[in-house]
Amino acid sequence: MDKSRNILVAGGYGYTNLGDEAQCETTLELLTNRYPDYQIINLTPNVNHSKDMHPKFFHESASRVAIYNQSRPFDIYSFGLSVFKLWRIPAFILKSVWVLLNAYLVKFDLPTFLLNPRTVKYMEMLKEASLFYFSGGGYLTGKTLSRLWDAIVICRLCKIFDTPVVMSGQTIGVWSGKYNEILAKWGFKSVKVITVRDEEFSLKDLDKIGLKGENCFATHDDALHSKKSDKKQIDSDNYITLNFHYWGMKGKQKELYIDKINKIVNHFLDNTSYDIVLIAMTKTDTNSFEDYLKKYPNDRIKPFTFNLDFSIIRRVIADSKMCITMKHHPIIFAMGEDVPVISLAFSDYYVHKNVGALAQYGQEKYSVNLENNDYFDKFLELYKDIEDHRTDIISLLQNKKANLDERKERFLQKVDKILKGC
Repeated sequence: MDKSRNILVAGGYGYTNLGDEAQCETTLELLTNRYPDYQIINLTPNVNHSKDMHPKFFHESASRVAIYNQSRPFDIYSFGLSVFKLWRIPAFILKSVWVLLNAYLVKFDLPTFLLNPRTVKYMEMLKEASLFYFSGGGYLTGKTLSRLWDAIVICRLCKIFDTPVVMSGQTIGVWSGKYNEILAKWGFKSVKVITVRDEEFSLKDLDKIGLKGENCFATHDDALHSKKSDKKQIDSDNYITLNFHYWGMKGKQKELYIDKINKIVNHFLDNTSYDIVLIAMTKTDTNSFEDYLKKYPNDRIKPFTFNLDFSIIRRVIADSKMCITMKHHPIIFAMGEDVPVISLAFSDYYVHKNVGALAQYGQEKYSVNLENNDYFDKFLELYKDIEDHRTDIISLLQNKKANLDERKERFLQKVDKILKGC
């Protein structure tokens, strides 16, 4: 089968999450520069949004739109436990089986049955591509089930079409049940190279489904070397950046969470000259900031205006003395800029993502689980350690990043060989 010189890129972006968009643009830039003779095609759930965010690149609809009609009539992608959405799970499965059966017709240029043109076009792209490249992220887990199943179907389609697949910088696993383990093994066993963005958790979960060896290893998050704004955003350098949000929380849990955040913030307000700058990675993060400031207003706590340009937020973090964050990508931005971090976790999902990320830079101890009774004492201990050993921490970060870059190059050399064989 003749292959076009196209590389298809897919990821968890397309929703104004600045970390995901940083991964997207950095990946598209990397592939464009490394493979100038190939057309790099970004597969996105929101083509217009991606065109606005990344205007230099070419964009087509992702499978969640092309196959599963996300945000369109008869959406079977956005399923959940709501009684009004449960029907979408069997519909998703039936559609997946039907698409996989039709893939054999597409492979041999035969007419398909009961598939819309958008789905057929997507399958034709897979068939003709030289490579399918999963950009990094935390979307291949049991916590984001429709994304996990979608990726499994993509990998099976690519196997039918003899299109090689690689995965870059993933948080992968947290399978949430034996059924997903079986599906993940079935889907991912044909992937040529799987690289992850943590040193332990993801590799253990891959090993659990029998995927290990020289083609499964850790590199780094794809946003590590994303661009930073040249323009200073805040006049002062005497501040700490803070991110927190409500993902998965309800009612009294939100109130408890805000109170715990405030106890940490008050330590800085009462004992240091640092201001607190609140940074949002998605628009919805600002909801938690608004609730917090209504309950605990203070002139030294300043929300930074949300901006769709991830390079601006990276610059705000780069100029801060320390970053305290619940979300993953402020960790990556901070590590890239040699800024010490304390991670706040509120579930096993965040422990998996955040401690895993910190461990790549030798910073795994700088994590606080807010669900533990001693969370505040632990935070004070870590903060003091950062203040006492800042120079050593920065030196360690720089050494670790050099090692991670070597691993990334190892991954890319494997991609080079795959493309030469197409």
